[in-house]
Amino acid sequence: MEKIVPISDLQSKAKQFVEQVNKTREPVIITQRGRAAAILVDYETYEGRVATQDEMSYPDWEKRLTKANAEKGKGVTLEDFKKGKRGHGRKK
Repeated sequence: MEKIVPISDLQSKAKQFVEQVNKTREPVIITQRGRAAAILVDYETYEGRVATQDEMSYPDWEKRLTKANAEKGKGVTLEDFKKGKRGHGRKK
């Protein structure tokens, strides 16, 4: 469940809220004059959102996502990759 705090609490307890966000990975909504003004999230979550926005900026993002989902779990060893083998030891 998301936590909602006024900006005055953030000013006086910033360290506590940063530690909480890093520990729980749950965002904290910061209010100003009773309205949502900002969100405090852990850095890893922020990086993920930025990367997602970047990926979705490509016109073919849905096609790329579908392809990535279809290939999910199909990996090759580094040695097979270097030998030119793709998935399950088969050559392309």
